[in-house]
Amino acid sequence: MNVTAPASPVPRHDAPPEALQAGLLARVLDEIDHGLLLVDLTGRLLHANRPARRELAGGRALREVDGMLATALPAWQARIRQALKDAERDCRSIVELDAEGEPLTLAFVPLAMHHGSATVDTVLIMTSRRSTCETLTMQMFARAKHLTPAEQAVLTQLCAGRGAQEIACLQGIRVSTVRTHIKNVRQKTGRGSVREIVRELSRMPQIVSALRLVGSD
Repeated sequence: MNVTAPASPVPRHDAPPEALQAGLLARVLDEIDHGLLLVDLTGRLLHANRPARRELAGGRALREVDGMLATALPAWQARIRQALKDAERDCRSIVELDAEGEPLTLAFVPLAMHHGSATVDTVLIMTSRRSTCETLTMQMFARAKHLTPAEQAVLTQLCAGRGAQEIACLQGIRVSTVRTHIKNVRQKTGRGSVREIVRELSRMPQIVSALRLVGSD
């Protein structure tokens, strides 16, 4: 008679402690290319990931004043207050701030955090990305497609929305040279147009460089 040996018990992995979970979550949020701010209904800052902290430190559109989310212009502050009021009614909203010709879009998402028997009303604010493509993502893409440094530089400018004439002026080269680089990029990537390449890059995971300078937040 054949006797089947009992299956080996599945190893049990205990959940990490809450402090470790919070630390891991903070690191995950820092790797997201969009700025993420967590505030309460009064606008008090509860958490900000790395891109959001850079945005606040720059002070171009958003800033932190005494622990509160503030804006560069009073009119913008009124939009923030209205969005928080909408969030209190469980309504999502979009706010656009035209800062120095480069709009910053904010998405307000109401959340409810449960802590024991209490419920803390919070709002997640997601900011638009400042760049079309992260530098490290571009570098990895260029290496995979065997682009030269000059071709990568032109592609980076194309992703920023610049045309051949503007790229030529910025880099101090002829327009014909820029167009040659564009032609080479299209051939090496196998794409029929620059638009296809830019769209592909924008949809790639935006990898943030692990080599960060101390104090770069």
